[in-house]
Amino acid sequence: MTGKSLYDKVIQYAVKAECREPLHIGGGQEDRTGILVHPVLERPFVQATGLAGAFREFFSYDEGLQKELFGTQEQDAGSGSRVRFSDGFFEEAAVYAELRPRVRIDRKTGTCQAAQIKGGSISSGQKFEMEYVAAGSVFWFDIYLYEKERGYQNEIEMALSALQSGSIQIGGQKSNGCGYISLQSVKKSEYDMRSKEDRRMWTDETKEGVEIQPRLVEEAVRTDGRTHFILTGKTKGSILVKALCVKEYGKDAPDAENMRNHKQEYIVPASAVKGVIRSQMEKICAYKGIGGEVIDMVFGKQDMEGQKGIPGCVRFYDCVIGGIEENDRMPSQKRIHIDKFTGGVMYSGLFSEKAACGTMKLEVDVTEDGDARAKGLLLLALRDLAVGIMPLGGGSSIGRGYIDGKVLTMREGARQVAEIDFTGNKITDNEAVIDGCLSALA
Repeated sequence: MTGKSLYDKVIQYAVKAECREPLHIGGGQEDRTGILVHPVLERPFVQATGLAGAFREFFSYDEGLQKELFGTQEQDAGSGSRVRFSDGFFEEAAVYAELRPRVRIDRKTGTCQAAQIKGGSISSGQKFEMEYVAAGSVFWFDIYLYEKERGYQNEIEMALSALQSGSIQIGGQKSNGCGYISLQSVKKSEYDMRSKEDRRMWTDETKEGVEIQPRLVEEAVRTDGRTHFILTGKTKGSILVKALCVKEYGKDAPDAENMRNHKQEYIVPASAVKGVIRSQMEKICAYKGIGGEVIDMVFGKQDMEGQKGIPGCVRFYDCVIGGIEENDRMPSQKRIHIDKFTGGVMYSGLFSEKAACGTMKLEVDVTEDGDARAKGLLLLALRDLAVGIMPLGGGSSIGRGYIDGKVLTMREGARQVAEIDFTGNKITDNEAVIDGCLSALA
């Protein structure tokens, strides 16, 4: 049997994973804003092709290994894949969905305004909603590795550690902090196809697996090559990033309130943080005469006119504002609409808004592909946010959105490499690292 068989051992990894951040898995709609829903189970799921594509991309650093694992389609020397993925199915009792408002920004004007021009190609509708599987949702999938002569278990387990560390992300909207996965359980089962008993158990996949999740998590911490920026502080007043609807009804309910996630935490979404940071980085580049290719390197560039797009090297995360109870108790603020022509109050112009306030921890990552210029620009932009030069969310004209930054920490993996104390106006750890990043922009 061993002489003619395609493989003599099958390794099964049964993975239980939790969405650490929101997950966007496109449902194939024309506007690509919905999520994929299983036609029979009627709940979101992750296609095996998406999982395989993410893992295949991880091995792009070694084209030969990538071809050995995932096969090729070359006419003369094509080969089949040695690894197979199942669809990822969410637990019915542990899957949540969120619908969040988004806007498309015109990079030239810095606004989201657009007008329909008769006979032209410019259209309105720059506001849209994006659907996500919420953080905390749990799903299962399996990886099957078919071995003969050479084993690839170390490589597959290295990729699983990369999934835990965040070097592999699933789905779309990656630069907006989506697709980060936390491994809850990984059970490894080995079936020896030369053994009659193992072949019998392989038929129903009944062999008891060995838990390897703790080892993978430990390896993920050790091999994390990203640079993490963490800004802690609190709101100077309040922040308002408007949600699609309010959670309360009745006479005293506000007309608008700050966005919340499925846990009911008040948040500044990663997409809003990304928009503010990008805008400030572009201003810094223009002031210092730095070319636009640096912005393309940091945030990525879409395919256009035959030019291949490039992925960005920064990743943003949702930022939780204060505590749920303290923000629930925060009163609504009454406001009025003013008629610009008469200077009087517009008819039915009274409205109310419920903002959020409290402590904040804003996180941004730079991947292994990011250089010192990306880190230097990010340091300057986060500094401007920390000292109140630029706001988050709307209502900056009435004092909303400004941050009182306390400490900005810079880490490489789990190791702290630099720290800035805004309260004392000084660098408290490793000034040489900060200078190295900033000098790259000179």
